[in-house]
Amino acid sequence: MEDRTTPPDPARIEVFTQLLATCQRRVFLYALGLLHNAADAEEVLQETNLVLWRKFDQYLPGTDFGRWACRIAQFEVLRFREKRAQAQRLFSNRFIEGLVEAAEQSLDQADDRRAALAHCLGKLRDSDRQLIARRYEAGATTESVAQAFGRSVQGTRKTLHRIRAALLECIERTLAREDRA
Repeated sequence: MEDRTTPPDPARIEVFTQLLATCQRRVFLYALGLLHNAADAEEVLQETNLVLWRKFDQYLPGTDFGRWACRIAQFEVLRFREKRAQAQRLFSNRFIEGLVEAAEQSLDQADDRRAALAHCLGKLRDSDRQLIARRYEAGATTESVAQAFGRSVQGTRKTLHRIRAALLECIERTLAREDRA
């Protein structure tokens, strides 16, 4: 535990901030899936962020920070629910545990799909990979991509559709192979 009288190490703050930024949406969606209320999920996210910082010295570098953050969020959801226990409780703890299992399974599936997507993107021709990468840049549109590549909008739209279909097929094949393994 760090001494609270001395300022924290700026490098440690930067590492924490970068890791935290990569998983905020994931943790929020995880909490939302358990609470079904955006305001409550936001409150739990903020509490989770505080706990993550307080326990950051317990995080094992190289492990999945997002998964660790979701695990802490799970405990924060339970704490949040206990605080609200005096109010009407809609779901039993057993039901919430079922949701937690489903959410963890969903996270595993999302991780598998993300890995399969990365694998399949690597198999694309460079020109197709560049086209897809440009299309999914922030603020990009099919029109802006077409203009950047000197292509027609309709042709770009068709090519993007073909690439997406190929990626989907590749992802499904990759996941099916992993299921059989």
